[in-house]
Amino acid sequence: MKFVNVGNALKVTCVGFAAGVLLRVVQMLYFFDYDTGFYTDGGLMAWISFGVPAATGLLAAWMCFRSRRYFGPHTPRRNVMTGVAALLSGGVLLFSGALQWMELQAQPAADGEYRVLHLLFLVSCGLFGLVQLFASIGFFAGKNHLGKVPLLYLLGVLWGVAYLILVYVFYAKSSSVVENLFAILGGAFTLLCLFYLCKLMAGVDEEGAAKRTFVTGIFAVEFLLTYSLSNLSLLLLGRSYTGEIPASVQLSTAVVALFLLVFLVTFRKYSLRRTPKGGVESGRARHSARRFKAE
Repeated sequence: MKFVNVGNALKVTCVGFAAGVLLRVVQMLYFFDYDTGFYTDGGLMAWISFGVPAATGLLAAWMCFRSRRYFGPHTPRRNVMTGVAALLSGGVLLFSGALQWMELQAQPAADGEYRVLHLLFLVSCGLFGLVQLFASIGFFAGKNHLGKVPLLYLLGVLWGVAYLILVYVFYAKSSSVVENLFAILGGAFTLLCLFYLCKLMAGVDEEGAAKRTFVTGIFAVEFLLTYSLSNLSLLLLGRSYTGEIPASVQLSTAVVALFLLVFLVTFRKYSLRRTPKGGVESGRARHSARRFKAE
């Protein structure tokens, strides 16, 4: 099937998260009671707003899996869009960490566990922000600077771990199952995507890491970007409630998910080589054989 390819999978992903944001904003504006914290339609619209990005994510992931020969060795090339996305995410992560620090200072009565876990997350925001700024230089220059320090991107994985712990302990206790699914699944898939992205940048199992980065990244975009972007949009519209993850935290998750989306879209075009039938080694062997005959 010609339509089953990575490019179309990413188009499905973009349609899915855009539809998910729109549906969730509509649901929270018209089918949610901010006084009681319950849905006015029994949760039907909430499940639809979750089901659309989940279904498109499954379809896009299946399309990527069927196109697995597409994921060949990584070839670093100049990628301005990803550089801009990395630069933006790095700056916003640092800004988010600063906002979280000011919020903690304004809550002197916060208990020990709350303060420790939020401190861990804001520190990881600062460290990951610096890594993103450093990585952006490589994207602009067309070089994999992280290849020289492969463990540096583990700070991104640390950020993902800190976020998932924070959400699980404090912000996945909503009466709405949909809210909890968005928060937990978004954090889990983002953590996995950052882990495989770390392997890809370090040059470890590049083909497998690239494929898994795309599959987990698709779900990270569908769940985390849909959830955080819709919540921030509601905040701009003057609608928020105490059960939501703080805006300062969601600001960091939104830019990380946006970076992953830009990375997937542009990395597909600039930095991957298709694996020939029979694998990389077979392709090289055939090339060597043709060269030997020519000589």
